[in-house]
Amino acid sequence: MLTSRQDYILRIIDEVSRLLARVIFKHRAGDDREALQTVVQACERLFALEADKLFQFTPEQHFLMLSEGESPGVARDKILVYAALNAEAGKIYAQRGNAVMGRASLLNALRFTLRAKTEFSGGPLPEFTPNLGELLATLADQPLDPDTLELLQRPKARD
Repeated sequence: MLTSRQDYILRIIDEVSRLLARVIFKHRAGDDREALQTVVQACERLFALEADKLFQFTPEQHFLMLSEGESPGVARDKILVYAALNAEAGKIYAQRGNAVMGRASLLNALRFTLRAKTEFSGGPLPEFTPNLGELLATLADQPLDPDTLELLQRPKARD
């Protein structure tokens, strides 16, 4: 039973990572509306919740929903794919002139990436892992909050 559940979760991660690739393709092609819709679709699939319910939760609750009951490697990969979705959404929002949503999404991406890297083991990072240097450079226009700065100081944060 445990193996079949883990196989199911790994299939979801794979499916969501393919949706992430679609988001990137749509964004590069200039179809930002479709790209954002695909981000929402990917989040719904990852959490197995509809958007109207999913986005009522806080980032901390999202983190717990993705990690509780999972092996360290699976939890890390679920969190990293969610971070990647946030990073792409942040880029799209910023490009569309919605600086508030862009920064919030990029900060989520940074925090989720840092927590996944520092709180979970699991071998090599997946290809979709957001680039910390890029996130930090994009967010450099304003100071980071104390919680995010603390995450940056943790061992393994910048590995």
